[in-house]
Amino acid sequence: MLGIAIIIGLLCWLVSSAFPMWLRWSCYFGAPLVAGLVCGLLLGDVPYGLSVGATIMEAYVGLLAIGGSLPNEMAIAGYLGVTMTMLAKADPSTGLALSVPLGLLGVLAQNAKMSLNPIWVHKADQYAAEGNIKGIKCMNLFASQIFPFIFYFIPVFLCVYLGGPFFESLMSSIPDQLTKILQLIGHMMPALGMAMLMQSLSKDTLIPFLIIGFVAAAYLNISTMGIAIIGAALAILHYFYLGGKEGE
Repeated sequence: MLGIAIIIGLLCWLVSSAFPMWLRWSCYFGAPLVAGLVCGLLLGDVPYGLSVGATIMEAYVGLLAIGGSLPNEMAIAGYLGVTMTMLAKADPSTGLALSVPLGLLGVLAQNAKMSLNPIWVHKADQYAAEGNIKGIKCMNLFASQIFPFIFYFIPVFLCVYLGGPFFESLMSSIPDQLTKILQLIGHMMPALGMAMLMQSLSKDTLIPFLIIGFVAAAYLNISTMGIAIIGAALAILHYFYLGGKEGE
């Protein structure tokens, strides 16, 4: 049980924070369905693990991260939910019921990580001003994983190792005020993400594209896919025309 708890804790930390983005999202390695396969291999029952993972996946098929804010955290809900369901030898539908509070635990961990990790960003800025390349790499590659490791690995490890009663006591021990603060931070993230997007679009050459996209969505009722295709075509034209001017 100790080995399984360590592996599941490490997996939750890796797929939530440490793995590169293309592996976490493009390959969907953090999805509950993939968790079902991995946990099934670890616990020696792949069909059961896939069944539990697929059941939990039903709640996360349409999950979208908008502006860095997640309504639920699929990695902990998936890996921890599948593991606890399989260890209890419960019906796969039990995993779906478990995924809701587990996802809340993941959101709290995510918001706590995003609230505290700017410490390393400011330190990296200081190293950048000093021209210390090694310091910048250290802050981005290693220091940035300290809080995610604490908030993901430790709770998941203890939940698997000590079982369901520990999870219930853990959730009940979190002060309501802290939970509300972390949830408030989570609600602020979409506004921050939109502000960062608008900042990147604040160039004179890009404002017309923003207006075209707004008109297409608000007045022409073009679907998101249609706007994306038009935007891609305009971006290619913009690249070639702007590149030609800069080349001259």
